[in-house]
Amino acid sequence: IAVGCCAYGLFGNTALDVTEEKKKPGLWKSPLSPYLGPEPTDFDMKEAIDKAAPWLEVETVRDNQRRLDMIARELDSSGVVAIYNGRSEMGPRALGHRSILADPRKKGLVRFINEAVKSRESFRPFAPSALAEEAEKWFELGSPGSNASPYMSLTAQVKESKRAQIPAVTHVDGSSRLQTVTPEAEPLYHQLISTFFKLTGIPMVLNTSFNTLPSEPIVETPQNAIRSFLYSMGSIEMLVMGDYVIRRKDANVRALMGEVTKEDNMVKPPAMPRRAGPFTIETMTKLGESEDDT
Repeated sequence: IAVGCCAYGLFGNTALDVTEEKKKPGLWKSPLSPYLGPEPTDFDMKEAIDKAAPWLEVETVRDNQRRLDMIARELDSSGVVAIYNGRSEMGPRALGHRSILADPRKKGLVRFINEAVKSRESFRPFAPSALAEEAEKWFELGSPGSNASPYMSLTAQVKESKRAQIPAVTHVDGSSRLQTVTPEAEPLYHQLISTFFKLTGIPMVLNTSFNTLPSEPIVETPQNAIRSFLYSMGSIEMLVMGDYVIRRKDANVRALMGEVTKEDNMVKPPAMPRRAGPFTIETMTKLGESEDDT
């Protein structure tokens, strides 16, 4: 929304005229929260999980710190984690509530996330979400101690001495479009980055929007999140949705294909619905570099 529209809605038209009797309307003393979108209930999340139950392993982890420790360890081991938490972000950026997170130390993750997770060009850059109190040690911000970029809207130069430590979020020109995170603005996300900081010595995580299906926007509902997670098989192995830590179940190919099984000398019918008729499966594999080897 344009600033003028906001001012008109808050103060009306004549209120903006400055006279001896009137003062200018006050400005906001702190940044507005970007987390103003819909907030799913626990019932909404359980309902979405139940619909996809045959494909999911779900662990309920109510303790925040234990859940964040699990995320931090997954990131440290080069894993990619999808986060779905609280109200969605308003605006153009994912800011930790509908995000895909990774380790900024691993340069190879740039190509991996672009190609395997997001299905797009491999050169696309990624942004860091950094602890506001540590950001000035890593980026040329010009205003030490400030929450310089709460909306991931500021591009700053990564300090030259730090670039080799965070190659996955440092662009080719040494710049980075960062988000600074404070405990006041987003306590749980700040706690997550702090947990990763204690584990690795890096006070930031790679952050990109949670959407994996081509041409689809950032996820909004729990159903969107689970669908996007299941689509990313082989790339995102953990989805943290509220208090639920979700992974995929190993596929039971025999059950999925509807094959008859034997157990204790007894024939068991197919676990999945029987096929209605004949079907064809096609597959391809590449063994060499040239077309002749295909």
